[in-house]
Amino acid sequence: MTSRHGPHWSRRQFLLNTTMAAGAIALAGRAGGAAASTDATINVLTLGEGIFGDPFLKLSAEFTAATGIKVNNVAMGYNEAMQKEATVFAAASSELDVVEVDYMFLKGYAKAGHLAALDDLVPAAEMADFVSDTPQGLRDVWALNGKTYGMATIGNCQNYIYNKKLLSDAGLSAPDTWADVLSSAQKVVDATKNRYGFVAGTERLTKAVLVWLPIAWSNGAELFDDKWHPIFNAKPGVDSLSFLLELMKTMPPGGGAYTESDEVKALATGLAALDPVSWIPDSIKIASPEVKPQLATRIAPMGSVRRAPVMGGIGLTVSNYSANKEAAGKYVAWFNSRDVQINKIVQSGGQPCRNSAWQANVNAEPWFASLAENLKVAKPLPQIPEWGQIDAAISAQLSSAFAGEIDAKTALDRAVASVDQVMKDGGYY
Repeated sequence: MTSRHGPHWSRRQFLLNTTMAAGAIALAGRAGGAAASTDATINVLTLGEGIFGDPFLKLSAEFTAATGIKVNNVAMGYNEAMQKEATVFAAASSELDVVEVDYMFLKGYAKAGHLAALDDLVPAAEMADFVSDTPQGLRDVWALNGKTYGMATIGNCQNYIYNKKLLSDAGLSAPDTWADVLSSAQKVVDATKNRYGFVAGTERLTKAVLVWLPIAWSNGAELFDDKWHPIFNAKPGVDSLSFLLELMKTMPPGGGAYTESDEVKALATGLAALDPVSWIPDSIKIASPEVKPQLATRIAPMGSVRRAPVMGGIGLTVSNYSANKEAAGKYVAWFNSRDVQINKIVQSGGQPCRNSAWQANVNAEPWFASLAENLKVAKPLPQIPEWGQIDAAISAQLSSAFAGEIDAKTALDRAVASVDQVMKDGGYY
C-alpha cells in the first residue's frame, strides 16, 4: 500500500461531499466539546493492514494503558476508508473521532471545515518537538494557512532499488543521476543473458504518471503555474518524457504495459537492474536467496535541478465533528510522539515519519536508510480533489506514447488540453 492513488472523484463530487455540512460546523463545534480523556471512548478510522494499518490496530491497547482512553478501531481497505470518511464528513457526523487521511485530501478537508486544528489540541511543546524532528515536506502537506490539521505518522515515498551484481557484471556502479541511469541501463542490456536495464510499473492504471513525474520534476518541470493552468508540456516536461521513452527501450519485453507485480517480479528474479521509482520493497522481500543479496537501495537520481521522488503517506487527523476532540488529540499526539515513533511504530509493522525514528531504526529493514533520505527530498502531488481525473488524463496519453503511437510532445500537448478542461470544469479559471 503506497497511498499514491485516491478515488477518481470530480471536483463537483468532492465539493458536494465536503461542503454540504458547512452550515453544521458551528453546531458541531459546540457539541464537540472536549470530553474527559480518561473516561472517553474514541472511534478511530484507519486502514486494516500493512504499514498504514497494523501499527494502529496493534498498539491500541498500549495507548489505552498509557492514557485511559478506550479505542474502537474502524478498519477498512483504502478505497472503502476514503469513501467512508468523505461520507461521514459530508453528514457532519460525530461517528468518527480520529480519521486517517491521505495527504492528498488534507487541504480540501481542512478548507471545508471538517478537521480540527491540532495546534489547539496538541501541547505546544509536543508540537514543537514534532516539527523539529520531521522533514519539511511531511509538515507542509499537513498544514493550511499556518495551522496544522494532521500529523504525518506513517512516512512513505518512492525509493530507488537496483541490482548490484547486474551492474557490476557490466562494469558499473549504481548511477546517481538520471543521465547515468539511462547510460547504465543501456550498457546492462543483454538479451542473450536475459538481462535488462530499467524497470517500472508503466501500465496506465497503476502508475504511468508516477514514473514520468520524478524525472520531469527533477529536471525543472512543473504540472501547473500559479493560476492552476497546466504547463507540463513545456520543454522540461517533453524532454523528460522523451528521455523516459528511451529508458523504456531497456526494459524487458512488454515493459510498456508492466504492472507493479511485473515490476516486482523483474527485480526479484534478477531480470532487470534499475528501478528508481519503486513504491514497495516486495522485490527484496520475495527475492530468491541468490538474488536477495544483490538488491540494494539508495537516494533517488539527481536531475538537472534536484532529486524528486514522489511523496506518499497517510496521517492522523481529528474530526471537527467529534464530541471527544481532547481524547482524539491525545491519540494523534501519542502516535506521533518521539517515543512511540522510535520504539513502537516499526516494531508494529509500520514506517515512521520522524527523523529520529528513522535513525534509530535504520537497520530494521534493508531499504530504510535510503527511504529516510528520499523522504527528505520527496515532492508531493497537488493536493486538489481533481488529481484522480488529472492522473487518468495524463496516463491515457502516456500510454499511447509508451506504445509508440504518438511522440512525447503530442502526448503532453493532448494531456494538457484534457487537464485544462478538467480545471475549467472545476472552476479554477
